[in-house]
Amino acid sequence: MLNKIILSLCLSLSNVAIAKSIALSFDDGLDPSINSDSQKINEDILNTLKQNEVHAIIYPSISKIGGSEGLKIISNWGKQGHRIGNHGNLHLNLNKNEVNLPDYLEDMQQGHQAFSSLEGFVPRYRFPFLKEGNTLEKREGVRKWLSNNNYQSGAVSIDASDWYYNQLFLKYQQEKDQTSLDKLKQAYIFHLLDRAKYYDDLALQTLGRSPKHVLLLHVRAINAAWLKDIINSFKAEGWKFIDSDTAYQDAIYKVQPNLLPAGESIIWNIAQIYGVNNLRYPAEDAPYEYLNLATHGLNVDK
Repeated sequence: MLNKIILSLCLSLSNVAIAKSIALSFDDGLDPSINSDSQKINEDILNTLKQNEVHAIIYPSISKIGGSEGLKIISNWGKQGHRIGNHGNLHLNLNKNEVNLPDYLEDMQQGHQAFSSLEGFVPRYRFPFLKEGNTLEKREGVRKWLSNNNYQSGAVSIDASDWYYNQLFLKYQQEKDQTSLDKLKQAYIFHLLDRAKYYDDLALQTLGRSPKHVLLLHVRAINAAWLKDIINSFKAEGWKFIDSDTAYQDAIYKVQPNLLPAGESIIWNIAQIYGVNNLRYPAEDAPYEYLNLATHGLNVDK
């Protein structure tokens, strides 16, 4: 019943949504003790955001950033006016049978303790892998923790596979294959625009409006290199960039779908509630990208 009420509210707002708007979110972070380019990747992303006057939110995971040096890098996001959320410690997949609720809640708490004192922190939790539980006990147990700790939504509306494109980026970069990098750049930007259009079309089909979107990206080399082009390409397609505080005011982020397994994009969840047919699961994954890569002249190992 609650889902239906909130979805009705989402529909009732259709006449006030005009332009397509989007906020950027970045997951994980990088460990400078493992990746010597961590500092530069973060600086390049932050510099591009500053130059384009875009404010984003980062969801760091303790295990992904390592120790104090990694935390120092994350703190720079808050110091530069961006938001910092909580992505937990060990980047656990709540839909895995071997991941139990007590361990997961402890992992969330560890993330809160690590990041809550940073400038720019907001109590928002981003589920690793966007997986929110494969049992009722786990799904509701986490939602109770979030409510008890005054956490708000850290959901995404637009999911993508930048992590996979980053693997190819690093491969071609290491091979000094500029021709493939040029093709990959076009394929990657097409992928992001295509995913944005797909989820926006799903919203129009179900809600009758374009909501304030949140795009999932990661702190990775590919985004450090091509973020300026990504921003310009979205603007050219009529997208307006907003900050995460503004985006999360949209009513869609208050929806808590009664679905199992729980997770994926909130728009994808809403489409499930409305009974939209032919929704693929998982919503995003590497094999889905083979055709796009081939179309852009890249044949990859499958």
